[in-house]
Formats: sequence, structure tokens, C-alpha cells
Amino acid sequence: MSRLRTFAVRRVMGRLRIDDDIVRHLSTFQRLGETFDLESPGEMLPIGARTVFRALRTRAAAQIGPDWVWPYWLENQLDPTSPAFVPRGHLPFLTNVTARNWTAIGNVASTWEAIVDPRGLVTTWFDGWSLDWWIGGDDRWYLPSREQPSRVRQGLVGASPVVETVMRIPGGEAVHRAYSIVGDDELAIVEIENRSRVPFAVALAVRPYNPEGLAVIERIELHDGTTVTVDGRPALLLPKPPARVAASTFHEGDSAAAVMSGAAMTADQFPKRLRDEAGMAQAAFIYPLPHTATLRVALPMVASKRTRRRGLTRRRVERAPSYPTSIPSPDQVARGWAAQSSGGLRLVLPDERMQEAVDANCRFLLVLHDGADITPGPSTYHRFWFRDAAFLLAALDRYGFHAQAAEVLASYPGRQRVDGFFMSQPREWDANGCALVAMAEHWRLTRDRELLDTIVGSVAKGAHWIDRKRGTKRRRDPELYGLLPAGVSAEHLGPFDYFYWDDFWGVAGLRAAAELLAAAGESAAAADVHRSADSFWADVKASLGIVANRLGTDAIPAGPRRRLDAGVIGSLVACDPLGLLAADDPRVRATVDVVRDRFTLGDAFYQAISHTGLGTYLTMQVAAVELAAGDRRALERLRWLMDAATPTWTWPEAIHPRLPGGCMGDGHHGWAAADFLSFVRNMLIRETGRTGATSRGTQPGLALCSMIPDDWWGRGVEVHDAPTHFGRMSYAVRWHGDRPALLWELEPFDGVADVRLTAPALDSAWSSSERRGEALLAPVPAKEAVG
Repeated sequence: MSRLRTFAVRRVMGRLRIDDDIVRHLSTFQRLGETFDLESPGEMLPIGARTVFRALRTRAAAQIGPDWVWPYWLENQLDPTSPAFVPRGHLPFLTNVTARNWTAIGNVASTWEAIVDPRGLVTTWFDGWSLDWWIGGDDRWYLPSREQPSRVRQGLVGASPVVETVMRIPGGEAVHRAYSIVGDDELAIVEIENRSRVPFAVALAVRPYNPEGLAVIERIELHDGTTVTVDGRPALLLPKPPARVAASTFHEGDSAAAVMSGAAMTADQFPKRLRDEAGMAQAAFIYPLPHTATLRVALPMVASKRTRRRGLTRRRVERAPSYPTSIPSPDQVARGWAAQSSGGLRLVLPDERMQEAVDANCRFLLVLHDGADITPGPSTYHRFWFRDAAFLLAALDRYGFHAQAAEVLASYPGRQRVDGFFMSQPREWDANGCALVAMAEHWRLTRDRELLDTIVGSVAKGAHWIDRKRGTKRRRDPELYGLLPAGVSAEHLGPFDYFYWDDFWGVAGLRAAAELLAAAGESAAAADVHRSADSFWADVKASLGIVANRLGTDAIPAGPRRRLDAGVIGSLVACDPLGLLAADDPRVRATVDVVRDRFTLGDAFYQAISHTGLGTYLTMQVAAVELAAGDRRALERLRWLMDAATPTWTWPEAIHPRLPGGCMGDGHHGWAAADFLSFVRNMLIRETGRTGATSRGTQPGLALCSMIPDDWWGRGVEVHDAPTHFGRMSYAVRWHGDRPALLWELEPFDGVADVRLTAPALDSAWSSSERRGEALLAPVPAKEAVG
């Protein structure tokens, strides 16, 4: 691409507010032997331009680089004998749609996360280069991305963000571990252990790709034998100079060929100016590793801007973090995570797999908590949205991580525009409701007066914004009257439209604001907002009635102008988590029936809009409503989710219907983790009879063991220090033959009166209002009791 054309591209990109990395994807594209008409995907540039250009480069490189070592997902999508093979046809794009699975590593002090793919490929920078590992045995080189699944396994060390990938080799195993350490610098550590009977060689390979597609690497340099820079940025810190090195460009071929053929160079022969205009520079650094020995390298997790200035690169190397003099072991890091996550809700479950999944995902939520931010993913979705935050913060608070939730919520006034709009993205009209509901749920679970005093003014502004927004440009269509305007809303609902999702969150947000204002002593303002909520809810119910007559069913579509497509899943939030409609409401029952009958494959919800695939967090949305209704099909969905988890207990946003891999969104989806945690918590302890749900209302209280899996019968369960709307609750279940014994203690908030306790799954007839006690419940039928 000529300099003039590159300049023109930059001008266009600048007007579209596209970052420099996207320009590099485009400017290096032609170097791969392809031409590109700038105007062809022009309508896609403002949204997803990075994804488009990355996918274009990936296809171009993959089809003329068959001898390259590619990441695991791409090796399989290119292999016509693999079930994951994806024909390209006339489409110019190639991206990961079969194995979007990865695991975040990070620490509580960092705002950055690295990701590890299922074969140990580590990517520290978003859309950046990756570090691969290859093992040289006596017979051949073993490449994790190409080995058969039976030869590679992955898991967590101590149910913590310490990822262990084990590859079988002759004489034993090569073990790769990746984790983040706390210190003056934000570093990821990769260690290779020789757990075999003989020495082997390790090649640590800097690769121009990641779990989503190609990255851009134009320059690689080795400084003083121990610091590797990628495009002028310190990227890899080595403990000592490597024994051998290999480096190459795209048109010279893959450096892996030199490694595997024995043609690697000595370290002092590393090219002084390794430059690749196609953006596909790569290098490998080779070390001998004796039997039982371990090699560790460090990767800076914070990337500075690219530079072609050699002087600036040298200065960055001088200021770069040094290779750590002391590196904690993976076991030490795992123990640190166990201590870090020990202060909240503690569950003792009879199911070891579920116990590990709960422990791991609590720690993953802490990884995704980045100070004043919380993000729904470490990579693709590493940014803040009020919508995702509502679910993530609820899970944090329900598991007792109140300080982390409060840190994010305290930032909300600063995220609010002067007109009261909480904006994370334009035209997301659910944002104010999501923000207000998150604030109120934190208050209910903590009675955090200090935070309430900080946010009360923002709460009032946010509530008034909702009331004003739904009243602007009054629409003549009766089914639209009083609703929020058309917007983008949640992606799984589909294209720009009017969405009941926004209205449900808006009504719940107003009710939450009224509750917060009343708690803050602003009774007049609370009453005013409560009237606004009632008015809004009346308009929503009127619209639902009109649409029900049009469709001939009580099922709630995604919006007043929609039919019953897959976006109907979004309407279930009216029941859970918002509590506007009870689980036994005819509209909720009809909506769940539509989801079950038309939009499930097996036990999973199939999302046919945007996020096509088996939806992870969306399946748990169905399960949450079924749990509230006492429908044991909720446990079948929980079982599906558990079985669909990666070996590191992560979930992508959506899973391929015929393959076990992710096909959409971030490969480690925080919303899915949050919904899993909230479901398990609600299964064991759940607020009942919430005010606002139009039910055959029960007295507000707590359901202990509202539903438990069949194989838990006869086995003990413990719940310690569970935050609830009434105070902190602990209980244990023990068994005496076929009779469960329940011991409990509630530490109520000040001013809380008697709380009705029930145990629906153990004894539907039992209840108590005592704050502490023990009871021997009715015998469980013999067919259910284990002994």
C-alpha cells in the first residue's frame, strides 16, 4: 500500500474514530498478497472495524501459509478432516467461530488481564501477539496446537486463575503454567516444567496471532539477550540469554521451520533489524530443560504505544521492568487467591465439581473487577457497560465481596451526564435502570450508608432522566405510549428497536430509586419517584395487553412491534432478576413456554439473533425463572452449563451447537460466570415474596434449599455468612437416616422484624420466624433419600 493511500486510510479512520491498530490491520493487509477496496466494508467501520480487518488478514495469511504453525482454533478450522472445519467460500473473512474459549489470568491489583487458550497460548495485550510453547523431544517437536486432544489436558491450580496445561511426551509430561503476580510491575508469568525422565528443549515462540485472529507484529528485537520488544514495546523478559534463536518474516516463512529442522541461530545472530511489512514477524527462543527443571519467563501486561523509533525503544527497554528476582510459585499464587476470596459467602457443597466451579468463578469475578470498573470479559469485552455490571455486581455482593462492588458503584456519579443519563454507549436506554437496580441491590445486601450518602444525588437525577425520557416525543401508537424510545439495548435482542427489556429495567430502576431515596431520608422525593414508577408500569402493562391481543398469546415479545422471535428471552428479566412479575404470572409462564418449545436445543437456549449459538448466560436466565417457579427443569439447565464448562470452569458467551467450543463473544464471559454464581446462591438461599411482584404474594422471607439436585439427598450442605436483604444468614443441613436436620442463624440488619424461613426442597410444610434454631424436618420419601 502506498504512503499516499495509507495517509488517505488514516484520514478516513480518523473521521470514524478508529484506533491505530485497525489502521495497521488495513495497511499491512496488502502485504499478504491481497487487495482491498476501502469502501466495501465502509458501513462496518464504526462498529467492529477491528474484527473485520483482523478477519480479512487472517484469511489472507492462512490460505497461503499452509506450512505455518497456527493457533489451536485455526489449525482445526483449516483442517478439512476436523469437525471444526469452516469453509470460507467467497467470504473474505476468517475468524474464530469454533473454539472461542480462553481463561483470564490477572490479580486483584491490576486493571489488565491476560488470556490463556485451551493449548496454553498466552496473550497479554488485547488484539496483540501471543507466546506459544513447543517442546523438542528425542523423536520430534511437540506442538500443543497440533497435538491430539488425548495428549493435552488443561485445568486450574487450586481453583484459582493459575492455568496449567499438560502435554504428554515420551518419558512423561511437559507442564505449562500461566499466572499473574502482584508487585511493582504488572507481569504475567509463564513457566515450563520438565516432568519427564529425560531432558528436552523448550521453544518460547512470539507469534503474530491470538485466539481471535492475526495480530500485527512489524518488528521484533532482542536486547542484551534477555529483553524482547515487539513493535518497540517490552514484551518478553527472559531469565538468561537463550541457547538458540529463530526469527523470520511472513514471506521468508515460519520461524518454526528453523526450530524443527535444527537450523536455529545463536543468540548473538538474532537479526538487528527484523522488520516485516506484512505485520507477521515472529521469533522463537530456545532453552534446554533438564529432567525436573523449571523455566520461567515474564510478560509485561501493560502495553505502551507502538513505535518505530529505535531511540524510544531503547529508552523503554532501559525503563522496562527487570526479570523478577523472586517469583512466587503457582501453588503460592493459588493459596493467595484462596485467602483473597475467603472473606465472603462460604459454601460447603457435596458436589466436588460444583464446589470447584463456584470457588473458581468467585476468583474470576475478582479478576474482572478492575478498580472502578468491572468488565464482562478479559479480552473481546474488556470494557464497562452498566448492563453487564448489574449482573456482575449482584453476584459480587451476593458472595460478600461488598468492597469491590462499592468501589465500582462509587464511580457511577462520575459516569453520569449532566442530564442524568448513565451512558456507557449511546442509545442504551436500559442503562439508567441497570445502574439504579445495582445500587439498590447493594444497599439491600449491605446497608452501606456511606455509599448511599455519596450516590443519592445521582440516584435522583437518574430517576428523573427515566421519567423524562419516556415522556419525550409521545408516540401516537398506543402500544408505544409512555415507553422508552427505540434504541440499541442488549445485543441478544436484535437490531435497533423498541424493547420491553429497556422498559422493565426502567420501571425497576424507578422503584429502586424510590427505595434508595426513602432510605436516605428523602421521603418526598421517594414518593414522587414511586408515582413515576407506577405510571410507567401502567403504560407498560397497557402495551403488553395490546400486543397480547395482536399476537393472540400472553407471551411477551422482545418489543411491542416484534413477533415471538428469539429475543423473547429478554422479557424474562421482568420476573428474574427484577421481580416485576411473579413466576406464576400468566405472561411469564407463556413466555417460558415459548422459549422451551421454540428456542431450546436439549436443555440449552439457542440464540438465533446476533449471538447465535447455545447461550450460556441466557440459558441461566431461563433457569432462574424456573427456579423461582419451583420447576426442577432449572437443574437440568444447571447441569448443562456445568457440562459445557471448559476444564478451567469458564464459559464463552455462546457455544457451537455441534461442537464443544465457543462461537461468539468473549471466550471467558463474566456475565455467564455471574449468572452461574447467582443461580447456585439462589438455589441455596433466596429472598421470597419480594414487593412489586404481582403474585399470590407470600410474606417476604428466605427460602433455604429452595431446590437441590437429586444426588445431594442424604448429603450435608453448609452455607456460611450469606448476605441477604434481611441480614447475614448461615445454616447447615445434616441427615438422620431419611430425615434432614436444619440448623440456622440469622444476624439481621437493624430494624428488621421477624423473617419467615422456609426450606421448600427439604420440607414444604416447615417454616419458622426464629432467628436461630434447629429443627428435625419431615422424612424424605424413600425413593428420594440416599441414606
